[in-house]
Amino acid sequence: MAPRSTPPGRVAGIGSRAGLIGGALLVLIIAGIGLSTMKFAQINEGERGIIVTQGRVEGIQEPGIFFRPFAPFTNVEIVNIRRQTREITQNVASSDKQLYDISIQVDYSRKVDQQSLKDQYGRIGVSDEQLTSFLDGFIKDALKSSSTQFTLDQALSDRNGFSTRINQFLRTPPSEGQQAPVDQIYVNLEAVKVLDIEVGEQYAQLLAEKANLEVQIETEQKRREQIEAQQANNLFQAEQEATVALTREKGQTAAALEAASRDSQVRTIQGRYWRENPELLELRKRELMVEMLQNGNMWFVDPNTDLTLLLNQMAGSGSTTVIPAPAAPQTQPAAPVTPAEPAPTNP
Repeated sequence: MAPRSTPPGRVAGIGSRAGLIGGALLVLIIAGIGLSTMKFAQINEGERGIIVTQGRVEGIQEPGIFFRPFAPFTNVEIVNIRRQTREITQNVASSDKQLYDISIQVDYSRKVDQQSLKDQYGRIGVSDEQLTSFLDGFIKDALKSSSTQFTLDQALSDRNGFSTRINQFLRTPPSEGQQAPVDQIYVNLEAVKVLDIEVGEQYAQLLAEKANLEVQIETEQKRREQIEAQQANNLFQAEQEATVALTREKGQTAAALEAASRDSQVRTIQGRYWRENPELLELRKRELMVEMLQNGNMWFVDPNTDLTLLLNQMAGSGSTTVIPAPAAPQTQPAAPVTPAEPAPTNP
């Protein structure tokens, strides 16, 4: 029995189907290879992606989606560029040979320029743990160096100065031709703060005694200031009282001088008036003699005595004081006037 032959049209249809199936299979294979070798990464804010192809840094991916098919030798390393904080406690020695524990806080972040990220990847990698291990070493060295430049009292009283000194050590190259510690690990130093300083029990007791002594000194100083202020106030009052007394005395003296001047002027005028009117002077003498005789006493007067002055003194406190005309100079001093016993009267 002879075999049946396939019609030519049917053979062509079968070939066409086989070609389609082969093409589909090829597309599926290529798609499978592409899917299996593609690279996809989600880069968030506060992160950067380092694109590494066959061990070489190809570029830096900004926040967003990274997608690349047929990239079997490409990796995307995610780097944290957010601000981070390290707290370190270390036992150090002060310049006066005192041991104490100090706790500090350092805020930092990675540098974000592409060259720094590339160099950082090649030197220390992208792991935060690896970065902090390097940073901790630099911080401890800076703590040891800074502590030797402060006494314990200075460290306790000037924490800002201590923090500034640590900051300087981290930013300053250790020697010529070398990079500063923060530049060696490609980070920005945001802030350095001293959190706490713990001293030994013996030194703490000394600090308490010192504080008590300072309080006593301050109290004594205030007491002295109060005493000095009181003394100054008393001196001021004494000066014021002396000024018032002197002013009053000057016023009284001026008033007395003015009264004496006026009295002298009155006497001068009266003397001139009586010298010009001898009759009135004689009349005044007689008036004064009558006032004296009214007391019932008899007086014997030396002829050389100035009767006007004598009678004026004896006339009583209510009479007017009279200055007589100047008498001629006498060679002999006037004899004192003595009162005589009143003559007996006949009944």
